[in-house]
Amino acid sequence: MSKKMLFIYNPMAGKEQIKNKLSEIIQIFCKEGFEVTIFATRGREDATKVIEKKGEKYDYVVCSGGDGTMNEVATGLMKLEKRPICGYIPAGTVNDFAASLKIPRVMKNAAVLITDGDVFKCDMGKFNDRYFTYVAGFGAFTEVSYQTPQEWKNALGKAAYFIEALKHIADIKPHHMKIEYDDGVIEGEFILGLISNSVSVAGYKYYEKKNIKMDDGLFEALLIKSLKNPIELQQVLNALLSKQLDADNMCYLSSSFLHIISDDDVQWTLDGEDGGFCNDAYMQNIKESLPIICDRRALASVSSKRTVE
Repeated sequence: MSKKMLFIYNPMAGKEQIKNKLSEIIQIFCKEGFEVTIFATRGREDATKVIEKKGEKYDYVVCSGGDGTMNEVATGLMKLEKRPICGYIPAGTVNDFAASLKIPRVMKNAAVLITDGDVFKCDMGKFNDRYFTYVAGFGAFTEVSYQTPQEWKNALGKAAYFIEALKHIADIKPHHMKIEYDDGVIEGEFILGLISNSVSVAGYKYYEKKNIKMDDGLFEALLIKSLKNPIELQQVLNALLSKQLDADNMCYLSSSFLHIISDDDVQWTLDGEDGGFCNDAYMQNIKESLPIICDRRALASVSSKRTVE
């Protein structure tokens, strides 16, 4: 009996490489007995809408694109009572989510993995009434991903993010916040917050020395307080580069939820896309809610279990 697959791809992601790989990818699926329906996105939330409307008719929903496309697909799946198995063929510039789950960057290899990989039940994040797969962030540089022109991303890769970031150094504004989490409350002035379910953010493994698991029901939160002078800035940069995360102006914590209340509206980014402005953000980790295909052998570093279910 054939397995029904909805294959969603973003033709503009990365260097538009999917255009030359689409036929090969579909052939891989068809040879393994999949009955494939193809959908190309044309604008924001296209993937979410088609999954909400038709997703439960399929056994698998597979997407190819960047982290933003994966976010739309995961959001659509979270809105279904009966969730198909998810597959991901990364085709964006950075692909933090795929990197954290050890999904191959070579598109053909990622497609083969979908035909013979194992299902991993990954945590998802809920941000008020929206969802994110790997990071919700505010403050310094978090807006860079969605403000960087797509043609820059295609041509320059990761370097494009840093070129855009340099333009915003003078715009760093601290926010006074009260942050509630599992173990208590933190209050102060913050210029950056990253609430993640990932070992990689913006292409860099800041949490490399931490025991990060993507199915344990916990977020990792990195918060940077207001910096008063260049010396404090250098201390924070050194901590990030060394992955120690122990500078005086940094807070690192794990929690199943975070409730962040700020004195003013704060601009957020969700998986590198514009998350809008708000002064009251409630983030909840939804444990083991996204069934996604991964390599069992590679998942030892991100699963809280001895074996992947």
